[in-house]
This record gives sequence, C-alpha cells and structure tokens, in this order.
Amino acid sequence: MLFRKSPGKFWNLMASKYAASPINDREAYERKIQAIKSYLSADNNVLDIGCATGTQCIDIAGDVNRVTGIDISNKLLSIAEQRRVERNIVNVKFIETTVFDKRFQPQSFDVVMAFYVLHFIEDIDEIFERIHELLKPGAWFIFETACIGEKNKIMGKIIRLAGYIGILPLINLLTYDKLESALDKAGFILVDKTKFGNGRDAEFTLIVRKKPEA
Repeated sequence: MLFRKSPGKFWNLMASKYAASPINDREAYERKIQAIKSYLSADNNVLDIGCATGTQCIDIAGDVNRVTGIDISNKLLSIAEQRRVERNIVNVKFIETTVFDKRFQPQSFDVVMAFYVLHFIEDIDEIFERIHELLKPGAWFIFETACIGEKNKIMGKIIRLAGYIGILPLINLLTYDKLESALDKAGFILVDKTKFGNGRDAEFTLIVRKKPEA
C-alpha cells in the first residue's frame, strides 16, 4: 500500500526520469501553449495543480502577473525551482502542497491549470468543486488528463488494480463523459475541447469557464 497512501514517494522516485524525458510531440505542445496563452491576461494570477517540473508555469510566466505551481513531490519541485532560476523567472512560485491548502482563498485565481494529474484524483467532484471555489466568476479552468476509461478496458482494470495494491498511485478510470458531467455539476461551462496531438495517446485539452455571477 506504499504508493496508494503516499503517492508523493512514487513521484520522488520517478522525478529524475520524469525530468529527463523529452516532450513527445514538441509541435503539439507549442500549439497547446499558444492556445492557452490566448485565454491569459497580463494581470492574471494562475494556479497550476500538479506542476511537476514547472514546464507550463515557466512557459506562460511572461504572459501573466503571477504563477503558483503546486505538487506533492518535493524532488520534482526542486527541479522546477532550478529551472526557474536558470531562466531568471521572477513571477513563478513553487509550493509543496495540494489544491486544498487553506492558504488559497476563494476567488483568488483568474486561471487554474491541471495537466495529467486529475486521473490520480479519486473524487473528481470534490476537486472540481474546490477549483470552482478558487476561481473568480467567469475565470478559466484549463486541463488535460488521461481518460483511461475511454481505452482498453482490460488494461484499465490492471492499472486500477496496481493502484489498489500500491504498486502505482491510485488511478481513476476517467472518461470524457464523466469529466463533462462533473464539470457541469460544479458550475463550469465547457468552451473548447481540442486534441493538439495526433498520436494514439493524445488526449483532449479542455477549456472550461466558471459561470459568471448573475
């Protein structure tokens, strides 16, 4: 049960390998970053959940006021901090914590991002409610995650079992139907759903908006 109860340990073990892995489809990544930037403004405060080595945080830093990157792995965050310093980025801060940290006040962010982390969350309704709470009315939630429930069901069951045993962190077999239903329940509006990559493992990037106050 090691990694099921302590997923941070898993990511600390994987940190060096993760950091050394190149982006599989650089062209698709650049298109995604440019699309994300179209939703950003110079006065925006951004939260990146599960920021890992801080790639997205650093790449959008020049387009916003402030970026806060959070992760549960202190080793991944150490790498992120090193990269921040190397690129002389001053408006990005990395914190070892979760989205439920009480230091994050309601309606304190203009944009929340989460890339390939939501499938490690068992209660998707709870985290969407929390993200909704943190965003200002009309603000943006931009995310991409592995929807393993859309793919090979046998492999999905094996991965899920590995999470229960503790070989891997616990995996949620998400589908896009589940995500969109949970988003609607939390009070979000789906604005865009785009695949920037063409590979077999490419996932949709979802751009959603918190409903403005009436």
